[in-house]
Amino acid sequence: MSGDFVATQVDSIRELGRNMVAAPMRDLERMSSAIGHVDLSSGAYGAFGLIGGSLDPAFEDVKRAALAYLRAKRAEAAGIHDKAYGTANTYVDGDGTAGRVAADITRT
Repeated sequence: MSGDFVATQVDSIRELGRNMVAAPMRDLERMSSAIGHVDLSSGAYGAFGLIGGSLDPAFEDVKRAALAYLRAKRAEAAGIHDKAYGTANTYVDGDGTAGRVAADITRT
């Protein structure tokens, strides 16, 4: 196996990780931005007094929960990317270790 072949394998594993995560990350960022701009309020329900006022905390809870969910999904997607890079790095480390072992075998 040539060094170029190993480099190609490593680069393709890294590219696979980037490609798998790119679109979901963009989508998650767009959703997070959209939720950040949403202004949930009980303005229309203010006429109901106490009921309208009690809705504001519920709206904020919904917004916080949505953002927490998106952060968790973003972390999962980042984990896929990290695993691909970890696999590529293990591949490189294994190739280096194999080369060192082979060099030691030829000396003995």
